[in-house]
Amino acid sequence: VGTKASKIIRIVRLVRMIRVVKLYKMHNDTDDIIQDQSLEPSSVGKKLTERQTVRLIAMMLVMIMTLPWLYTESLLDNSYNFQYNYLKHLHAYPQNFNHSGTVSTDAFKQQVRYYARKSAKMGYPLLYLEVCEPQTDLDVYGAHTEWANCKSGLNGEYESTYEHQDLRRWIREPSGNSGGAPEWALSVRNPKKGVGRSGMDGAWKRQFDVVYNQMKLRSYAGEYFSATVIGCYENEGPESTFEDTTHLTHSGIKVWESTGGAVMGKGWRCSGSDCGKKKESWKHYKNQMRKPTCISMAVFSTRGETTLLAGLQMVKTFVIMLLIVGGSMAFNADAQVYVIGPIERMMTLVRKLAENPLGATHQEIVFDDEKDIRDQGYETVLLEQTLERVGQLLQVGFGAAGAEIIGKNMQTGTGRLNPMIPGKKITAIYGFCDIRQFTDTTECLQEEVMVYVNKLGNLVHTATHSYFGMANKNVGDAFLLSWKLCDGDIPGFTTFADTATEAQRESANDEIRCAAINTEASRSRKRQITPSQMADAAVTAFLRCQIDLHNENVDGCLTCYATYDAVVKRFGPGFSIRMGFGMHVGWAIEGAIGSELKIDATYLSPHVEMSDRLEAASKIFAAKLNMSHWFLNLCTPAIKRYTRPVAYIRAEGVSTPFTVHTIDVITNKVGFGRVFCTVDPKTRLQPLVDWNHPEFSEIQMGLHPNFRATWTIAYDAFVKGDWGTAKTKLDESMKLKPDDGPAQYLLKFMEDNKCTLPENWDGAHFLDGF
Repeated sequence: VGTKASKIIRIVRLVRMIRVVKLYKMHNDTDDIIQDQSLEPSSVGKKLTERQTVRLIAMMLVMIMTLPWLYTESLLDNSYNFQYNYLKHLHAYPQNFNHSGTVSTDAFKQQVRYYARKSAKMGYPLLYLEVCEPQTDLDVYGAHTEWANCKSGLNGEYESTYEHQDLRRWIREPSGNSGGAPEWALSVRNPKKGVGRSGMDGAWKRQFDVVYNQMKLRSYAGEYFSATVIGCYENEGPESTFEDTTHLTHSGIKVWESTGGAVMGKGWRCSGSDCGKKKESWKHYKNQMRKPTCISMAVFSTRGETTLLAGLQMVKTFVIMLLIVGGSMAFNADAQVYVIGPIERMMTLVRKLAENPLGATHQEIVFDDEKDIRDQGYETVLLEQTLERVGQLLQVGFGAAGAEIIGKNMQTGTGRLNPMIPGKKITAIYGFCDIRQFTDTTECLQEEVMVYVNKLGNLVHTATHSYFGMANKNVGDAFLLSWKLCDGDIPGFTTFADTATEAQRESANDEIRCAAINTEASRSRKRQITPSQMADAAVTAFLRCQIDLHNENVDGCLTCYATYDAVVKRFGPGFSIRMGFGMHVGWAIEGAIGSELKIDATYLSPHVEMSDRLEAASKIFAAKLNMSHWFLNLCTPAIKRYTRPVAYIRAEGVSTPFTVHTIDVITNKVGFGRVFCTVDPKTRLQPLVDWNHPEFSEIQMGLHPNFRATWTIAYDAFVKGDWGTAKTKLDESMKLKPDDGPAQYLLKFMEDNKCTLPENWDGAHFLDGF
């Protein structure tokens, strides 16, 4: 039983081990799959590999098909065979070919001419030829030499030597009726030196004279080559007087005996069992070289062929360089399009954001190849597009107040984020607008309230950006806009104590230039404008917001909210979205508020709050647009023909009394203000606001012509304390413009005071709730 139990236990353990091994393999396979997926090449890597492989194959095919046509080494390697072999034929022709003595001189002459003509046609014109040159039969010691001259016949009875002058004359004989030497024979020369010398030494002397002294050819440049055949006719066979019978041919040409070795000029060498010989002396070598023998030599010019081959070599080099450069350019083009170009554009974008954080993030692509890959989904393109979107999100999220944060963090090379950058004092125009009845509307719209607010935000922000402004902060039912004038202060327009005189306005326009760009127009170019021109643009932007809001309520994207069941139930039929607007100018601290976990880029200043308070006063005065006198005095004076003062008031936190002004809009003209924010395609600039433009008169059409004069009298009387006159004129103005909010406010103020001037009246009154 114990044995069986132990076997069962072993089987169970084996099964468990198998299961463990399987699980281990499955785990490893999963890791391999994950690793393989992580190592899978990217789309741009695949594309680059594919394109470069195709280009490399194309380059190799071009080289394979082109280079053989330019392969020059084999041309010279095999081109001299005819010259060498036919010289052997000429050398043997008057000797063993003339064994019977029947070969005529004329037949030999034709062979010589053929040799010269054929060589010239092959590109190697003949320079010098000697075949069996006559030599003395005495060696340098004065002894008779049997093998001095070429002979033929059974007993050597036929003399077969020819002077080189005769050969040259034969070659240069006229062909046909030409009357002169053939062109292929003009290069043949007669030597002036070495004539009459015997042996190899004499032949070399004659060759040297023709090549170097007459033709001026250079051996190191490969401009000539020579062919030499040495050997005399022998009819006796092995029974020769020469000791070395291995140099004899049987009834033919005896190969010339060298100067002691297998190679001419190398001297005595140990050969086989005969190692007792000493190295030859120079004198012995020289005597051997002067030893008379049978020699034939031809010298050819290779200058033409060398020049041709050099040209081909240059073409070959140029083709290879062209292929290398072309291939390199092709490879670089692929890398430029798929990798380097996107990286360079990303670096350019980072530099642009560092220099101008509010500049355009989209970069135009010039080359068609780069345009084609935009929609291919390659990683580098996606990364570039992502960086563009991140830049746009930074601009949208931080706005003008966060430009310094973006720029400083883009410029740093540490890689560490530092959002808590110290603030900077600036002077700017601040515009604040608020959505009326927002709380009640939110309860009615519920989830749709986000779309509702964003539609209004788009209306306000578009108008602001079209007139050189920037959206700064969205606070649920309110929007803060800004038009930056400069860093630091502008005398007369910075604090509440400033007087904002005309002289100070002109001085500011002379000394200060504001950076202005229409960020809503993609082709707009930055320009420098004066503070007054920037103020004019800001007023026009808010007038456009006011008019566009009315038109969208009547026939636009906001009409749908008037028919919402919940809205109709709460507000009744005829619901209309209303907004109030306030504008002021002054200093502020531009920077980030919060911590490293969350920041808001904004402006901190009582002047920013003043724009909010002016907007809130629109509920009191029932005037949609309220402006402080500091801001109005910064505008071009021509604006005052359209404005009127509303109230001269004191407010908590403001050191001096100030005047609130408004602009009456009677006619809500469709498309108002577009003429001043349309970019000229040639100059890429938009026109500046001109208060003489008829559009500004058109929006006040319907206002009674006597209203402004009547209002001016009533307001001046109210400020001066002549409330009787003021009340009378205010009543008249109410008839000219029924339901006028500012007139109702002043009448109510006087009524609350029982038409009695407060003590110490100086024209200004404290506005509760401001």
